[in-house]
Amino acid sequence: MDAKIVALAGGSGFIGRAIARRLLAGGGITVRVLTRNPEKARAHLDLPGVEFVSADIAQPASFKDALAGVSTIVDAIQFDGYPLENPGRGLTFERIDYGGALALIDAAKQAGVAQFIYISGAAADEHSAHPAFRAKGRAERAIRESGLTYTIFRPSLVYGPEDKVVNGLARALRYAPVFGVPGTGRQKVQPVLVDDLAACVILAVSGRGRNGTYDIGGPDLMTFDEMMRIIMDASGHRRPLFHIPETIMRTVGGLLEKLPKPMLSRDAVTFVTADNACDIKPLVDEFGINLTPARVGMAYLAKK
Repeated sequence: MDAKIVALAGGSGFIGRAIARRLLAGGGITVRVLTRNPEKARAHLDLPGVEFVSADIAQPASFKDALAGVSTIVDAIQFDGYPLENPGRGLTFERIDYGGALALIDAAKQAGVAQFIYISGAAADEHSAHPAFRAKGRAERAIRESGLTYTIFRPSLVYGPEDKVVNGLARALRYAPVFGVPGTGRQKVQPVLVDDLAACVILAVSGRGRNGTYDIGGPDLMTFDEMMRIIMDASGHRRPLFHIPETIMRTVGGLLEKLPKPMLSRDAVTFVTADNACDIKPLVDEFGINLTPARVGMAYLAKK
């Protein structure tokens, strides 16, 4: 019997790699990574059972052969430098998140792909003033109205041994005598282990959560300050925290976003100071998963 083929857009990224490993671990599935640069992607995810196919959201015709025989598309696309947009390079939420979803939906219909799984975000809202939340909200609507069988996951902050955010915070704590928290530190987060998100995606591939939208976060809702203390406990690097007012961050972001390679932007400030709380009950009821507490999931930080 031929293996089921799952096409994975964004397969070489942090979340995509975790999903690919889970899909392969279950057996009976071939993972086809859709990427503009197959050789570069292979360097990040060189595993038996993974195919790398050239496909570009800016070139819809490239999807025709890429989706041949595919039963499910998983859209886990994130652009380089996320969440800092770089319009000069075309790296914007509108083009990549929303435009990418539209291109994949159209390609899926033409290729006869039956199922679409989308990695959105906890704050997705098509009416939001923030480009990331708005683009993901618009993508969600397009998916729901596509006629395809779909499952949408809305993760809070996703972390794991290969992530950039939590690992970056741990490294900063190691070398800094004090640590500056963005905003008040009271913004709500619900960190979710990437393996938990990947496990839910695999269940969705097998039929769970059809035509549903599910928040996914860890079992513990906390403030950003509380998350920082967990990171400090896990890494063994305890530092005094101070808070950088959002107004100051926006002023700095307004200057830095004008650089060819922005280090910060006003929209990025909104992104890190926004609440990312989740209602996980529908997810737990449907998928039956035991979500990993942050203190358990972040134990790997002891090596940082």
